[in-house]
Amino acid sequence: MPSWEIHNKWAGKIGIPKEISNFVNRLIDFPEEIREFMEFCNREDEKPRTGRRKCVVTLPSRVIVGKHDFGRRRKTAMYFQLRFLHQKGSENVKVWYLHHILDYIKSAPILSIEEILKRIENKTESCQELEIVKNFVMSNSLEINEDLR
Repeated sequence: MPSWEIHNKWAGKIGIPKEISNFVNRLIDFPEEIREFMEFCNREDEKPRTGRRKCVVTLPSRVIVGKHDFGRRRKTAMYFQLRFLHQKGSENVKVWYLHHILDYIKSAPILSIEEILKRIENKTESCQELEIVKNFVMSNSLEINEDLR
């Protein structure tokens, strides 16, 4: 995966401060180390849901959250991370999408950026932040490819 230096570089180019980028990098790569996120998961897991199952699954937060880059592989972890970041603000959500897109580009060099963006969108719901990041990545695809491939 790209270094945090690369993640921070591209977050900066889209206008996101390094402090926010580093926070989201830690959340994605080491979610179990973000106490605020773990507390959020525990609170969400305890909330009653009328007519629905509790949260998405009824697993302890340590199972939901998982370990390094767990959110890319598990929809439940993605769901919790995005809900958590939405309450922290739009910049946090943008850098979350950007981080995953950059990781995907690095890990799947045979896929086009367009295909990677489609796959990311299929794993999550479309939102304004994702559209902004997709447009940014497409506009900067040559330079991003130089950094990652």
